[in-house]
Amino acid sequence: MRNILLLSWVDYDDNYYRESIPLRINRLLAFCSLSIFSLASVADNLTVTVHNHLDKPLPNVVVYLEPPASLTLPPRQEPVEVIQADKAFAPYIAVMQKGASVKFKNDDDITHHIYSPVGDNKFAFKISAGQERMKHDFQHAGNVVMGCNIHDWMSGHLLILETPYFAKTNEQGIAVFNVKDKGQYQVVVWHPQMLEQDNRIAQSVNFEQSKKLSIKLTKPLAELPNQVNEDDFDFLSDY
Repeated sequence: MRNILLLSWVDYDDNYYRESIPLRINRLLAFCSLSIFSLASVADNLTVTVHNHLDKPLPNVVVYLEPPASLTLPPRQEPVEVIQADKAFAPYIAVMQKGASVKFKNDDDITHHIYSPVGDNKFAFKISAGQERMKHDFQHAGNVVMGCNIHDWMSGHLLILETPYFAKTNEQGIAVFNVKDKGQYQVVVWHPQMLEQDNRIAQSVNFEQSKKLSIKLTKPLAELPNQVNEDDFDFLSDY
C-alpha cells in the first residue's frame, strides 16, 4: 500500500522523481552495507581483570599487550607526566611507550634532584620549585627506577614499553584495551612489588576467540615503600 501511494505521488511530477526513488533506495542500501562492514572492521574491547592472591581486585598494576611479532602497530606518543608533590613521586608508577616524551614537574616549594642510577635510561638533573623539565631521550624499554638525591625516601618507577597497548587497572582491577588487530597476544601484568621474575606474569590469549581475561596472582605483593621522611628532617637550603 505504501508503494502504491508513493508511485501515485510521483505520477504528477516529472520523470526525475520516478527514477530517483529506486536510485536513492539503492544508494541507501549500499551505504548501510558499507556501514555494517566498517563496524565489523573497527576495534573491539579486550577486558583484563586482575585479582590478588586472595582473589580481591587489584588496582594500580600495569597491564600491557605484547602483539604478534609480525604485527606493526602505530606508536603511542602522547607525553607522560611525572610529578614531584609532597616530596613523593606522583604517580608512583608511570607508563609510556619507547620514544615518547616525559614531563617532570616539581609541584613542591623546594628543589629536587631526580635521578636513575642504573640501566640504559640512567639520568640525573636538578629541578627547582615550580619548574618543569621535558625529556625526549628514553629510547630503551625497561623499568626506570627513580629517586631523589636530596630526599632519599622518594621512589618511583617509569615503565617503558615497546607496545602501545598498556593501561593501569582501576579500583575494580580492570584494564580495557581497544584492539583492532586480531591474533595471539601475550597479556602481561607488571608491578615493581610483584614477587615474580622481572616483576611480571604473562598469559597468552587469542583475541579472535576471547574478549575477556581474568588473571590471578599466586603471591602477595611486597610492601609498598613508605614515601615519607621517617626522620622528620628536611633540607632547607636552596641546593
